[in-house]
Amino acid sequence: LRSREPMIVEDALSDPSYKTSESVVNLKLLSVMCAPLTEKGEVFGLIYLGNDKIANLFEPRALELLKIWAAQASLVLSNALLVNELRLDNAELRKRLEEKRYGEIIGACDSMREVYRKVDKVAGTDISVLITGETGTGKELIARELHKRSPRARGPFITINCGAIPENLLESELFGHIRGAFTGAVATRQGKFQAASGGTLFLDEIGEMPQALQVKILRALQERQVVKVGDSRSETVDIRVVAATNKVLEEEIKKGAFREDLYYRLNVVTLRLPPLRERDEDIGVIGKYFLTKYAREFNSKAKGFSPNAAIAMKKYGWPGNVRELENRIKKAVVLADKAMIGAEDMDLSPESLEPIMSLAQAKEEFQKRYINEILGRNNGNRTKTAKDLGVDPRTIFRHLEKLEAERTGKVLPPEPDELSEA
Repeated sequence: LRSREPMIVEDALSDPSYKTSESVVNLKLLSVMCAPLTEKGEVFGLIYLGNDKIANLFEPRALELLKIWAAQASLVLSNALLVNELRLDNAELRKRLEEKRYGEIIGACDSMREVYRKVDKVAGTDISVLITGETGTGKELIARELHKRSPRARGPFITINCGAIPENLLESELFGHIRGAFTGAVATRQGKFQAASGGTLFLDEIGEMPQALQVKILRALQERQVVKVGDSRSETVDIRVVAATNKVLEEEIKKGAFREDLYYRLNVVTLRLPPLRERDEDIGVIGKYFLTKYAREFNSKAKGFSPNAAIAMKKYGWPGNVRELENRIKKAVVLADKAMIGAEDMDLSPESLEPIMSLAQAKEEFQKRYINEILGRNNGNRTKTAKDLGVDPRTIFRHLEKLEAERTGKVLPPEPDELSEA
């Protein structure tokens, strides 16, 4: 075992190194030949041949044959163990998925459970909901769950990305147009508001909405009536509105880029989705879900993640969140030529992993995430957040200013205590 090399013992009962061995004594072995079973240089078993009648039975040629046979047996057994382990992993994955699933959403960390709790509370009502979070955190999935769990579930779920449509076409997309309203309007067409009647309208990236249209959106939400482009007649719509943004709308209001009255109309309840880097306990389960899904879809050899890949996934910062995780795993599965996907297959090199922070930086990052979490729980109410955290309201205002400065690259003036330290 120490040398990891095959060996012959000519007369074990007489050999000082082996004559007291339990198997030699009990079986009265004379000739012994053994070879290790190895996988990646590690011994996981032995092939052990013994004879209790004849000493010096095994010759070097027999040892060479045993060595070859042991190499083949090692491969067969390690593959069998891997298949068994993956079978157990898949059974465990299915069990964990059921435990960590909320509709189509996977994850059960504390911050996501808080989101699910709020969804359960507000789904049965018609109040407007604002979903906030970084790109790729699953805002549309949450909006769909709100719809599925609402009395409007049998009605349509209509989405529109307010940042993906040119401003000159957006009004027509939202409210529709009549024939001849503009060049190219060859037929009367309904908009997203009319299409969503009886169901839910999801306004994605609402922070990108042009100001001129914000007034019309506000009027439509207040009066539940819309007017097609080129028409003068209003139409009544019966909709529930859910909006989403990756911007800090309070800061957009300060800059004059977003209407405050529209913000309060949309933001009756806020659902803040945490970034993937704050969901350590969910990353592995989400990763295995995507691997299983795409391995089946593309008939891939990939069956699991290597230990270094599992560690790298937890250490990486995931700026693109769940969407980035899905895309990296999808690519790795398609290109896989082995059963286990490594960190390098997902382009997670050591250089791409999050650097180790100083304790002061780590404390600052935790404080930032925790304030954001409590702000989310309090629907963005800064005064209540300050009270809950036992801090001066100015601390929360300063926190939001820093977030906006990080996003825009703006340099903030130093705080008074920073000036005194200087």
